[in-house]
Amino acid sequence: MLATGSLTFAQLEDSINKWTIDLEEQGKFFINQAKQLNAWDTLLISNGEKILNLNGSIERVKQQQQQLDQELDFVLAQQKELEELIVPLEKELVEIPVTDIDRNQM
Repeated sequence: MLATGSLTFAQLEDSINKWTIDLEEQGKFFINQAKQLNAWDTLLISNGEKILNLNGSIERVKQQQQQLDQELDFVLAQQKELEELIVPLEKELVEIPVTDIDRNQM
């Protein structure tokens, strides 16, 4: 640059070319950053959908687990009831004298 503050056409052209190159580099950098952000955004949305699906699956499994627990409680109650019914029958069976007709005939 000249000390008087005036620019020659060549200096102005060099400055404009430099600014144009800088602007193109910044534009490329911006586009790359925007593409990366877009890819991350897409990934986040996809993972968010997967999380929602997993959450729904977990809720279904919890409901199925509760139903299974209820069914197991019912089976346990039936088993306990059967055991209570069997005890008197076993006592009666012990008190019944064993008679084996086939043994006595030998």
